[in-house]
Amino acid sequence: MKKKIEKALENVFIVDNKNIVESGLVKKIDLLNNKITIYLSLSNPAMHIKNKLIKDITNSIKNKNISDTIRIKIEVKSDKDKKIEPVIKNIIAIASGKGGVGKSTIATNIAVSLVKMGFHVGLLDADIYGPSIPLMFNINIEEKPVNLQHKNGIMNPITSYGVKILSIGFFSKYGQAIVWRGPMVTKVLRQFMHETNWGNLDFLIVDLPPGTGDIHLSLLQEIPLKGIVIVSTSQKIALSDVNRSVGMFRIQSIYVPILGIIENMSYVLSKKTKEKCYFFGKNGVLNFSKEMNIFFLGEIPMLQKIREYSDLGIPIVLKNEYIRNIFLNITKNIINQLHE
Repeated sequence: MKKKIEKALENVFIVDNKNIVESGLVKKIDLLNNKITIYLSLSNPAMHIKNKLIKDITNSIKNKNISDTIRIKIEVKSDKDKKIEPVIKNIIAIASGKGGVGKSTIATNIAVSLVKMGFHVGLLDADIYGPSIPLMFNINIEEKPVNLQHKNGIMNPITSYGVKILSIGFFSKYGQAIVWRGPMVTKVLRQFMHETNWGNLDFLIVDLPPGTGDIHLSLLQEIPLKGIVIVSTSQKIALSDVNRSVGMFRIQSIYVPILGIIENMSYVLSKKTKEKCYFFGKNGVLNFSKEMNIFFLGEIPMLQKIREYSDLGIPIVLKNEYIRNIFLNITKNIINQLHE
């Protein structure tokens, strides 16, 4: 009977195009009291991955004409032999529908705001094809070489302004194109998440690439996200792309809570009158949030100082009190939404 079950399990796949037997995920099969118990060893998978495994294993065993009357119990256990076990309380991804809306700038300043509030914070740059977090923190590995390798092959993040940071930009030359297919990207992201010396963190902020592609699906499978924060401008074309992102995160099989949406580059302040000029349109994101039943986290103005300090690699919240208070309020709103 066990041989038939093993043969059935060879039709179940989870990662790297290998079945769960080849991948070494099946640790033991027990037959006792007319019940099949299959023990799997996995690295902290998301709930939808567990559910899919249970469904696929059940169907595969039944398709092999193993008695339908036998109850199947799947126990998914964390792998105790993995190289490192960081304790990360909250993993939050910063997403956008399209590029150029300031997602990385916001991820950077939310991370630093959390540090200023007394939390232990990490920042994972998951934008493999366009990493910009090293620029945001003025980290140039070519000019100042840093030992990123920890013992046992575990990577060390670089700490800047109190934030532990890891980016593919640390492993490539400035401006070098990253030309990888999906499986390679997935492998690197898995290493960044599970083979990095993150230590104990209250928050890990994940800076996602724009859109709804392969990287997003891989992350949703690999990382137990507490929620998503979406960034957009009020421009119609930006909100159109955001609509697609919202649709992806709300698909039942990969569902992740959307904690809220931020309107970036919301307005320009007149130097003389201090009136707000809404360059991309007024209340576009606010109205969108109401239509989609998403919490509106706040609006960030379009200020020259934000661009200047970002280019210098200095988070604006450290230099401008007006912007600091805006980010603190937005960050507090995110924390409150986590506890809703």
